[in-house]
Amino acid sequence: MNAKIQLRFLILILSAAGLALALTKHFKHGYPLLPRQQTPVWSIEANIRFKAKGDPVKLNFAVPGEQATFGILDESGSSQGYGFTPAKKQDASEDFYRTVTWSRDQAKGTQELYYRTDIYKRPSLKNLKLQSPPTTPDPQYQEGPLAISASEIIEQAKRASADSITFVSQLIQLLANPGDQNAQTLLRVADTDLRRIKLLNTLVLMGGYESHLIRALKLEETQARQKLIPAILLIDRENGIYKTFVWGSPHPLKTDSHLVWQRGGPALIELYGGSGAQVEFSVIRQDLPISFVLEQAANYGESNMMGFSLNSLSFEQQSSYRLLLMIPLGALVVVIMRNIVGIKTSGTFMPILLAMAFLKTELITGMLLFVIVVSVGLIMRSYLSRLDLLLVPRISAVVVVVIGIMVGFGIFGAKFDIQLMQSVTLFPTIILAWTVERLSVLWEEDGAREVATQTGGSLLVAALAYVVMGHPVLRYQAFVFPELLLVVLAIILALGQYSGYRLSELLRFAPLVQNGKGSAQ
Repeated sequence: MNAKIQLRFLILILSAAGLALALTKHFKHGYPLLPRQQTPVWSIEANIRFKAKGDPVKLNFAVPGEQATFGILDESGSSQGYGFTPAKKQDASEDFYRTVTWSRDQAKGTQELYYRTDIYKRPSLKNLKLQSPPTTPDPQYQEGPLAISASEIIEQAKRASADSITFVSQLIQLLANPGDQNAQTLLRVADTDLRRIKLLNTLVLMGGYESHLIRALKLEETQARQKLIPAILLIDRENGIYKTFVWGSPHPLKTDSHLVWQRGGPALIELYGGSGAQVEFSVIRQDLPISFVLEQAANYGESNMMGFSLNSLSFEQQSSYRLLLMIPLGALVVVIMRNIVGIKTSGTFMPILLAMAFLKTELITGMLLFVIVVSVGLIMRSYLSRLDLLLVPRISAVVVVVIGIMVGFGIFGAKFDIQLMQSVTLFPTIILAWTVERLSVLWEEDGAREVATQTGGSLLVAALAYVVMGHPVLRYQAFVFPELLLVVLAIILALGQYSGYRLSELLRFAPLVQNGKGSAQ
């Protein structure tokens, strides 16, 4: 079997395998081929850190339950050496305080625990009759000067409101008024966000309305190191209204973008045998078809189909793979532009690295920064060439110079608030330094025209790679269906044996063809 037949057979196998795996995942497991989300799903990871004292350790951590807007697909906890007790799967109407527990016979030093849950947005609101957890007004606001100020604030808010929602809105605005003496009296003992929310909750209860403290988590596309937001949940049972308010805003929070993590109860974390507990949250959103989500919700607590996908990796690894999986598409663009079109570039895969930087800086901004840094670097490299340095010291000097240029731009941009210059640190330093060195040698050997040709070609290919690598549909398919990269590999292999004319060569030789036809006539 000669090489050409082997190559064609390999291309056929790779294409068939990639398409078969992708279609199986789509039809059998319900993964959508296009990112037309019907129901978003958020994977939330809570990272708890604390210092153990060398004694037995027990940690209770409050976790969310079923809600009108959101439901639970899965939840789990992990940490090496610890036992984990999951929360009860209670009825949603009674599920106002759920906890998971980690325990260990002995631990010392810094400890890390992880809790992960998958939350989905319900296609339609579920009618839940939420029971308020036990809550009472803060006693310090019921006697003395604080009680007088609280009563006057409540009366002002009632006179300016028509219902429970407008009452809370008026309370928040009155408390935020620096000229209101009653508000300032109350705020002297409420010097943190949590204490201010407790004050607001107390005033709402004293005003005759039902509310309780909650902690909410903002659900975004992708977010790391989030903190919970203290808030109050206002309940109007007669009208079936549930509204969430935070300190400083008279408008309710959007219920479809904030998950109620904890309702009432004691502290968020109860730690025995340690101290200094802190928690941070990471959120990653993915879009799944409603049928798949509802199936997972029905099987809540059992193994799910997502265990063998990239979604089962840690959030940090997922973020890395989302970018890493786009590199083959960038390589395909380079192959097409160099082997088929005939565009010259400075370095074979430098356009891919530039495209990755452009994904972080935006295209126009990245191009301007690249041209500026390389131009200044070429000027400095021209001076260094007069010093008769050897190759390695010269390149090392160029690296230092390029870093100096980037630092200077960053400081200047921060000083004068120029976002363009502050983005320069997103470029790969070594690649910029090597580009400066390569273009300098090219300038000396082939002249400025060749430098301009290769630099322009590199930017053109990088711009096309940026468009492909940043396309939302392609990014989605590369991450959800990584087996499609086998098809990309097959296409690259198919282009690998192309030995015909490039498009640029056809344009260059077109006049000769026309002259030949004229001579023949």
